[in-house]
Amino acid sequence: MRRRDALLAFAATAATGLAWPVRADHDARSGGPGMPAFFRIGTGGTAGVYFPLGSLIARVAGESHGAPDCPPPLPQPCGVPGLLAVAQTSNGSVSNVEAIQAGAVEAGLAQSNIAHGAFHASGIFAGKPAATRLRFMARLYPEAVHVVVRRTAGIQNIADLAGKRVSLDEPGSGTLAMARMLLAAHGLSESRLRAEYVKPDLAAPRLAAGQLDAFFFVGGWPVRTVADLASAGHVDILPVRGEAAADLLQRNPFLSQGTIPAGMYAGVGAVETVTVSAQLLVRADLDDVLVETVLQQIWSERGQALIRAGHPRGADLALAQALEARGVPLHPGAARFYRAAGLDPGSDPAR
Repeated sequence: MRRRDALLAFAATAATGLAWPVRADHDARSGGPGMPAFFRIGTGGTAGVYFPLGSLIARVAGESHGAPDCPPPLPQPCGVPGLLAVAQTSNGSVSNVEAIQAGAVEAGLAQSNIAHGAFHASGIFAGKPAATRLRFMARLYPEAVHVVVRRTAGIQNIADLAGKRVSLDEPGSGTLAMARMLLAAHGLSESRLRAEYVKPDLAAPRLAAGQLDAFFFVGGWPVRTVADLASAGHVDILPVRGEAAADLLQRNPFLSQGTIPAGMYAGVGAVETVTVSAQLLVRADLDDVLVETVLQQIWSERGQALIRAGHPRGADLALAQALEARGVPLHPGAARFYRAAGLDPGSDPAR
C-alpha cells in the first residue's frame, strides 16, 4: 500500500503555543517528496504597498532557520515548517484574483470590491466566468484613492481632468477599475481624457517632467512615489467627495468615505477621498491546516512585530478587524483560526 504523499510538520499557534500539523501535498507545486511546499503571493508593482507588504507576509509565513527575529531558543526555525513563501510582483488586484482562479498562485492581495466582483462575475467582471476558487483569509488595511495632479496643470477637481493627460494605471490593476468607476460617477469617459495606461512608478517621473498632468493610484498611504513628488513640490491630491462620491458609495457597498491624514505628503493637507479594504485572499483548494498555520504566523507576536516594523501600513493590521468587508467565502482553515482566536466568523455573505 502506498504511503500518503504528505509532509507532517508542526507550527506553534500564536496564542496558545500548541502544535498544529502542517500538511503539504507533494505535487508539482511542492517539488516532490522531501521538498518544501510553495506559497506564492500575488502582490503588485514595486512602487506600491502590495509588494513590500506581501514580501513581509511571505517572510513571516515561510520557514526561516536561525533568523534574528525567531523567538528563542535559537537555532530553532520559525514560520511554517517546510513552507517556502514568496511574494510575486503583478499588475495588482485584478491580475491577482485571476491568477488565484487559474491556480498560478496560492494567495494574493486584492481590493475588496475587486474580489467581490470577480467572485460574483459582476462589475468589470460581468460576462466573465465567476472566480469561484477565491477564498478570504484576512482584511489587512484601508486603501485610498489618490488622484495626483501636477500643481501647474490647473486641475482643481475631477471634472477638470477632461482633455488632460491622465494615467489610469495598467490593464489588470485595481486602480484602473477604480478610476473608471470614479470617472463614470463624475460623468466622464476615458475618451474625454488623453488617457494613458502606465504604472505609478512610470507615471511619476513623467508628471514631474511635465509630460503628464495627473495619475490615479489606489493604495495605502503614504505611497512612496507620491511622497517623492510631494517633497519636490510638484503635486496636489484632489479630494473625492460631494454628490458624485456619495452616489458611488451608495452603489458600491465595499467602498467607504475616508481621509488621507495631513502630513502624509509634504505640503498636502488632509484629503477626503474614497477608500477600499486591501485583503489577503487564498485559493479554495489549499489545505485547511496550511491556511490556518499561515494565519497563526501572521497574527503571532513575531509576525505582527515584523509587519509593523517593515512598512507604515503594517500598523493598520488589527486582528479585531480581520473579518471586515468580506465579500467572498471564508476559507475553512481561516474560519478555524478565527474561532480559536475568539472571533465569530459568522456566515458567508457571498454564498
